[in-house]
Amino acid sequence: MIRLENIHLYTGEAAFENGCVVVDGDRILYAGEWDGCPAGRYDSIDGRGGIVMPGLYNAHCHAAMTLERGVGSDLHLMDWLNQVFPIEANLKERDVYDGTKLAILEMIRRGVVSFADMYYFMDEVARAVEETGIRANLCRGCSDLQGVDSISALKDAWDGKANGRIRISMGLHAEYTSTMDVAQYAAQKAREWGLSAHIHLAETRSETMGCMERHGCTPAEYFRRVGMFDVPTICAHCVYMTDEDMGILASHGASAIHNPTSNLKLASGIAKVTHLMEKGVNVALGTDGPSSNNVLDLMAEMKLASILQKGALEDPTVLNAHDALKMATLNGAKAMGFADCGVLAPGKKADLILVNDETLAICPDIPAELVYCAQGLDVTLTMVDGRILYRDGEFMTLDPKETVARAMEAYRSLMRA
Repeated sequence: MIRLENIHLYTGEAAFENGCVVVDGDRILYAGEWDGCPAGRYDSIDGRGGIVMPGLYNAHCHAAMTLERGVGSDLHLMDWLNQVFPIEANLKERDVYDGTKLAILEMIRRGVVSFADMYYFMDEVARAVEETGIRANLCRGCSDLQGVDSISALKDAWDGKANGRIRISMGLHAEYTSTMDVAQYAAQKAREWGLSAHIHLAETRSETMGCMERHGCTPAEYFRRVGMFDVPTICAHCVYMTDEDMGILASHGASAIHNPTSNLKLASGIAKVTHLMEKGVNVALGTDGPSSNNVLDLMAEMKLASILQKGALEDPTVLNAHDALKMATLNGAKAMGFADCGVLAPGKKADLILVNDETLAICPDIPAELVYCAQGLDVTLTMVDGRILYRDGEFMTLDPKETVARAMEAYRSLMRA
């Protein structure tokens, strides 16, 4: 068993100035005040006064786009896609594997313990996830019937594998990149195969207006009609949503994934996060891909999400530190279908991080300290399933030099194609 001591603690539900966490196998045995820590023989980890908190859940990204970082900068979404799609047409399986491992290296270093990924060659993504010890919900971004059918083999090969760290979802890229027949087929197969779903939804004004012209309804209503929301669905972006749209998501248990940096960089707009929450929608956080962000830093997304809503609504009380932390942890775990994750409590999965920067010790408000002061590179330990993946500059499941070198080789090859 492992005991983390000499720590401040934020469990996701409560904060403790003098805390303790005990990990037994892949589960939390205890998380609370030091005085209540059960006696026993432990491998102790000295937190050096840092903050232990639940790990971060990146609920929407395209990990292997590390190989396209910076492509299409300073463009609107559709113009950006017109630069990205031709490059992606030349991707090979090994490229996606190497690009994903680079993304995982970046995420583990910054405290991300799980990510929801939509991309290509997803067997290679799953292989990278299995090898590196991170948790993930994976889907292919389908746009045709053949793509939807391919999810069956992906499910059989990977769903529930790696001690349950890998989950497979039905992926449909978006309304505007598929037909209604394809969307209905994807929804039908998701129900038959017992899968959740992952889609892009109402990311831009032009997407929403185009859907209105094509189908006479908003994207949310469109996906309700085709039956996509009959299964738990990750809905990335949700920028242009009516009250009725929000009600659809809430009544069907769908999750809205807020990607503030990407939405601002692509000038897509600002999602009405507080309104979505008020409507009862589970709202989580994502980075989107490294080409439209351009980093995989969920700590940065937490802060931006909070202050963006405050500024947009001219109200400093909205989306407070606790709410932002919940979006990045428990809500993300829920969106990805990991029901026993996202909080530090007895019986829950031991997915946690240690945030340690001496300058943070000045702040007495632990949630505020984590959201408004801490940065991704302040993370000094990342644990998934009770296994330490990163600690004090050392990666346990990745060779940083080899990972970066292979990704650079893939990048050069891709750009020459």
